[in-house]
Amino acid sequence: MQTLKILAYSIIALYFLVALLLYIFQQKMIFYPGKMAKNTNLNLASHQREVFLETRDNETIHALYCAGTRPEVILYFHGNAGDLSGWKFAAEDFTTLGYAVLMIDYRGYGKSTGQLSEQGMYTDGEAAYEYLTKELHIAPVNILVYGRSIGTGVAVEIATRYPVRGLVLESAYTSLSTLANEKVPFFFPSLYLRFRFNNLQKIANVTCPVVLLHGTRDELIPPAHSQRLLAAIKSKKKLILIDGGGHNDLAGFPEYGRSLQEDLNNFF
Repeated sequence: MQTLKILAYSIIALYFLVALLLYIFQQKMIFYPGKMAKNTNLNLASHQREVFLETRDNETIHALYCAGTRPEVILYFHGNAGDLSGWKFAAEDFTTLGYAVLMIDYRGYGKSTGQLSEQGMYTDGEAAYEYLTKELHIAPVNILVYGRSIGTGVAVEIATRYPVRGLVLESAYTSLSTLANEKVPFFFPSLYLRFRFNNLQKIANVTCPVVLLHGTRDELIPPAHSQRLLAAIKSKKKLILIDGGGHNDLAGFPEYGRSLQEDLNNFF
C-alpha cells in the first residue's frame, strides 16, 4: 500500500512538473524568432525597401515593402520561425504577379523591438495596416491580408477589425489551444496556454472573401483545421487542398502558384 501511495504521488508530482515546464517554456516551444543587428544589410532589390513602424504601445516594428505594378497590396504575416532576411523571398510569389507586398517582423523578431505576446502581435499587425492606409494611402478595397501558419492568427484578427479586399490563410489552425491539446493531450495545455489565437471563434465575423490553402500531408497542423474553419466562415469562401503538401513546402507545388494567380485575380 505504501509503495502504491509513493508511486501515485510520484506520478502526480511528475505531471505537475511537466505542466509547469510547459507553462514556463511555451513561448520557446512555439516561437523561433530570428535576430538581426540594426545595421544588417538585407541586400534588397531596387523595388524593395525597409520600413520601421511605430506601434501604439511604443515598439518599433521592422517591415519590408516591395513595390508592385498593380494597385493591390498583400499584407503578409509570416510563420513562427526566422525573420525578414529569409521571409523576403516569399514576397516574390506576389511581386511576380504585379502585387505590392508589406511584410513585418513581429515584436522580438529580426530588428523589431519588444517582447512577444498575443495582443502585442495584433498591435504589430494594426501598425502595418495603418501604415498602408494612412501613410501610403492604400484604399482598404486594395488590401489583401495573407497569413501563414502562426501568422494566420494575426491575419484573422486584422480581417475582423478592418475592412479589406480579401483574406488568404495558408496552413491555418482553429486555435493554438486546440492544436496544443492535440499534440500533448494528457497535460491539458489549453488550461495554461498564454498564446491562444482563436481563429475558429473569430472567423465567423470576417465579412470579406476567404481562401484557405492547406497541404494534405501537413505534419504540424492537420488539414482538418482548415476544414473546420471553412465550415465556420459566413462570407464567400474556398478551400484548396494541395495533394501531398506538407507544412513548409506548399510553394514548391504547381497548384500553389496556379491557385495564387487564379484566386488573387478572380476570386476576390
